[in-house]
Amino acid sequence: MVLLKFKTQEDKVNGYYLLALKGTVWSLPDGLFEVNDYMVEFLKKENIRFEIMKRTVLNETEEIRNSPAIVVQ
Repeated sequence: MVLLKFKTQEDKVNGYYLLALKGTVWSLPDGLFEVNDYMVEFLKKENIRFEIMKRTVLNETEEIRNSPAIVVQ
């Protein structure tokens, strides 16, 4: 999964629309979005400008929320 932020408001609107129609997208706080590698290539083909962010921009609570569930027995 890739964490990204769109360059402009127009890119954000158009990019989110395309992602919602064609694939899976997770909206996170502060204008961040999480998508798979295929959707990154799709956005590039559609000339949507974005910046790939490092995972370190997520705070600890968001990391826990986005981590897989673990079953304790």
